[in-house]
Amino acid sequence: MIHRHDLLRIVGLTVFLFSILIWLYVVLIQVTHPDYLYAPFSHIGIFPFNWRVDDVGMTAFACAVIGFLMWQIERMKKTRS
Repeated sequence: MIHRHDLLRIVGLTVFLFSILIWLYVVLIQVTHPDYLYAPFSHIGIFPFNWRVDDVGMTAFACAVIGFLMWQIERMKKTRS
């Protein structure tokens, strides 16, 4: 059975990794095709898929910070106990 600390550590690491990958993708778009930043992130026209690429990048970076902190806090709690 997975304990709460293990689940939070797994979720934190997953959020961190996927958010960093999305952020790096947006940075790559910004370097190679800066005119795409104002376009929708996806061709699907419903919320949240119709967010602009630059907004997705900022949101992904913030989620990466939150995921990293969550992962580190739970990792520190596990090593202390």
